[in-house]
Amino acid sequence: MVGQIKPGKVIRVGIAEDHPLAREGLVQLLESADDIVIVGEAADGEEALELADSVAGEPDIFLVDIRLPGIDGLEVTRRLSDEHPDVRVIILTTNEDPAYATEAMKAGAKAYVLKSADGEEVLDTVRMVAHGHAVLDRGARDALAEQRRARAEQFGLTAREMDVLRLLGKGYRNREIADSLGLSQTTVKTYVARIFKRLEVSDRTDAVVTAFRLGIIE
Repeated sequence: MVGQIKPGKVIRVGIAEDHPLAREGLVQLLESADDIVIVGEAADGEEALELADSVAGEPDIFLVDIRLPGIDGLEVTRRLSDEHPDVRVIILTTNEDPAYATEAMKAGAKAYVLKSADGEEVLDTVRMVAHGHAVLDRGARDALAEQRRARAEQFGLTAREMDVLRLLGKGYRNREIADSLGLSQTTVKTYVARIFKRLEVSDRTDAVVTAFRLGIIE
């Protein structure tokens, strides 16, 4: 898996945070862990990108403040995702708005953590992301789930249609959806047709792309 490190290997972490005290706190927290090493610090977006390009080598994990001066955290995340796909970004923010979490994940972040999180949660997130998991702060995750439910209701999608849509998003064909949900293929075709109508699309690809764009599925 891209960006996943082997168990037992020390996790190399970069930090991009413009507030000196906050950055110092993160450094102290991470240095307290035996399995984590700090490979560099950045005070703005440009420094963050330079750190990823440094001769010392790119970090495994990059903690990035969403509101960096100059090049903001989301743009830094997009560029790292494009230019350094092995670097896994964890966005740090004070904002609980699920829209921010959505944008962060779309930009390529593997985790979204509130700055109010306790130290152990931050360390656990670094370790989980380093080993291939995507992580959302519980508050952001709950808010994001509620946003998806609201969007689904806005388009008149039922709970079962959402089940089918999520499986479409995973690339399942009708037979696989039927087997997974315990439905007949005829029933699945009916649900798929209803989804097309509700989202005003004409094929499976458009349905999935539209659902992702609208934040209905992840």
